[in-house]
Amino acid sequence: MESKIRVYGKSQSRTVLGIINAYLKLYPDSTLSDLQRAFPKSLNPKSFTDNIIVPVKETIGQEKQFFEREDEQVVLKNGERLALVEIWPKEDYEAISEHAKQYGIEVAKIEESKPFEKGSYELEYLGDFLPQGEIPTTTEIIDGEKKRKFGWWWWLILLLLLLLLILFFWKKCSCSECSTPKVAATESVMPVATTVAATDSITPDSIKNVVDTLANKANDLIKDLGDALSITLPDGKEWKIPKNTPEFKLFSFLNSPDAKVDESDKTQGWITLDRLSFGKGKANLAPEAESQLKNIAMIMKFFPNSQVKMGGYSDNTGSNELNMKLSAQRAKVAANKLIALGVNANRVASEGYGSQFPVCPANDTDACRAANRRVDVKVTQK
Repeated sequence: MESKIRVYGKSQSRTVLGIINAYLKLYPDSTLSDLQRAFPKSLNPKSFTDNIIVPVKETIGQEKQFFEREDEQVVLKNGERLALVEIWPKEDYEAISEHAKQYGIEVAKIEESKPFEKGSYELEYLGDFLPQGEIPTTTEIIDGEKKRKFGWWWWLILLLLLLLLILFFWKKCSCSECSTPKVAATESVMPVATTVAATDSITPDSIKNVVDTLANKANDLIKDLGDALSITLPDGKEWKIPKNTPEFKLFSFLNSPDAKVDESDKTQGWITLDRLSFGKGKANLAPEAESQLKNIAMIMKFFPNSQVKMGGYSDNTGSNELNMKLSAQRAKVAANKLIALGVNANRVASEGYGSQFPVCPANDTDACRAANRRVDVKVTQK
């Protein structure tokens, strides 16, 4: 059977614990009797028990033969907690490792294991496999490539260097040599002042503070949003919507009597939300995404009869089945956020379209694929 999960462990017994949990990832509806049939007593004949997996309550008085800690217990879908025999001699360990192959589980040699806490285990998902209802995290491995933590640092450092160059040449230019940057009348751009005391050593934290501060101002410094439209909200507050933004496009469409909802072509009328981007295999909202969804919710409250549909998308890596599921989760999490912000649930729909309709059709670079991992919004009723 083709392998779907690879188990890495730092000890024989913990690796066996990983095998059992890998089985539950593959067959999440398994019961205790299913597990006992899948992993019979014959795999560990020298153990002083009738079964190698038993309910935790049956281990009272013989805990030393089973994994004792709560975080080492095997938990079924119905919440039942099970205990696994802890002692696994080499020949029994090799037997269960070979036995697990028939279920799509392969076991890495212990000396080839990844660097992680001694005595623990790690599961690697292979090919297109993804456990039911689960999204890859930084502790899981997809297609043999582990998610890299702190990969965003390189982008922020490059952004920092770019902004410093822009500011340097801006100050050096004379009025006769450089055109004056246009700033919208309704927007003010304040200089970013971030200093590190001369007596302080430059540490990763101090660099991060500078990068974070500049990153927060990046859109103001390098993106011309144009003029802004000032509107008065139902509560009497004034809100300025900069032009050249998705929010402005949405408001303009809803506010224009000439703009009609195109019901004949379902691919038309979509507005890409430029701050709703996602990491590989992710469907969680970043802070800037939540800020943009607040704006969308505010616009919908201004037009109380409006209804929208959130469309989720993925890049072209992975299987179609996985991409459809992941894109649907992205659309759903955006729709749920609008509902949480006060938009009635019957005014918001969601659907995932996988890798269809890419905004960057080439799908050949990291930046291009990142642009395609997004959520769009479409007005379905005005």
